[in-house]
Amino acid sequence: MDYLTTANVLLWVFLTVAFYFVFLSHWLVAASLFPDYVAKCQLQFERPVVTTLVGLLFTVIPIAIGLTIANVAPPALKWIGILITAVPILAGLLGTAGLARRVGCGMPAPVDEAQPWRRVLRGGTALALTFLLPILGQLIVIPLVLACGVGASILTWFARKPAVIPPASAPAALPVAPPPHPES
Repeated sequence: MDYLTTANVLLWVFLTVAFYFVFLSHWLVAASLFPDYVAKCQLQFERPVVTTLVGLLFTVIPIAIGLTIANVAPPALKWIGILITAVPILAGLLGTAGLARRVGCGMPAPVDEAQPWRRVLRGGTALALTFLLPILGQLIVIPLVLACGVGASILTWFARKPAVIPPASAPAALPVAPPPHPES
């Protein structure tokens, strides 16, 4: 039972929290630097199965090729394999900002029009919390979400016609109670 020391437990807790914040910050930065691109990626998630399949194709093959090159190539050329592996991951982070925005649009708030980044924050928080599921979250959900992001990026890059970005849905106005009648 030597492996369950407090230091080891805290190591995994802080690593998990760090990954959570890394994903969330990437999505917020992508949404602030490339808002039109993220909105177009969001539209790709109207076809989640197609987006996921395209993403799996364009994720698994390049990462397998990149890792093979990184392991087989001479030391001076290993960076090519690392670069081939990193490109789908970065494309996945950009594309999943659209997924975070889509999830956030499903949870509207009155401040969305003034602060549109809050959609990505809310959606990204909900999405990243799904990564915390032990084993399944790290081994299945994170790679699948990144593959979906790669699919959204690929489909956005190769879209035949420019996508029409719909405005984010505004929350329904709350009914206002009529003022009380003064007694005469």
